[in-house]
Amino acid sequence: MTLDKSSTGRDVHRISRMASELGSRKRLPEVLADTLQEEILQLSVGDRLPTEPELAERFGVSRTVVRETARLLVQRGLVTVSPGRGMTVAEFDGRLIADQYGLLLRLSEGSFEQLLELRLVLEVEMAMFAAARRTDEHLTALREANRNLSSSIGTDTFLDADLSFHEILAQASGNPFFSLVIRPVNSFLRKVYRTSPGYPSEASHTVREHEEIADAIAAGDPSRARFACENHLRRIMRHSDLLAGDADKAARKRASG
Repeated sequence: MTLDKSSTGRDVHRISRMASELGSRKRLPEVLADTLQEEILQLSVGDRLPTEPELAERFGVSRTVVRETARLLVQRGLVTVSPGRGMTVAEFDGRLIADQYGLLLRLSEGSFEQLLELRLVLEVEMAMFAAARRTDEHLTALREANRNLSSSIGTDTFLDADLSFHEILAQASGNPFFSLVIRPVNSFLRKVYRTSPGYPSEASHTVREHEEIADAIAAGDPSRARFACENHLRRIMRHSDLLAGDADKAARKRASG
């Protein structure tokens, strides 16, 4: 399937009208990118878009505008650009959005504890949906993640196995938006935990709690899965200072409580 190349006059008029209506709010490459985006979403991964000269002629714009449009589409994760092939429809998996969201988390003024609050709200309900919607493949993946987790205590791969479990949980929920949100949160957590001396000390708790969550999901019991996940995440919140690497603050909290 390819983009239609036969509607040059109509498309030139449409782009000109849209650019005029938007005025200074949007630049012409953005208008063209929005237009092509709607068409790209109807194509298949690997489909080639018209060449730079063809797009310039079709929409009545300069090749400079087309090149800027291509850059915007690449930024959106919709196409790839390679010499000799031009623009090709990319496999859209949300990684670009996840990366940008992860950067926003790092730049925000929110605390680590507040990020854990967000995780609590999201993942507790996510586990409930997973218990109701999981497939046999999801159960197999969760069990495999837990085996990897248990066997990697004290190694550098424990963190990857830990976060992988939560990503599989998001997939098992049957709602793709959970995966899009959880992925950048996990990316942020990976950066925090990788440099935290306190993270390894919680490993045995993590293994046991992950197994409880997986057992509840395997049983198809949403309430039990919700409880197990909340228990896991609230323990992490109680120990957030230790997990974030602030040993002094963690010690003061234990002494006062």
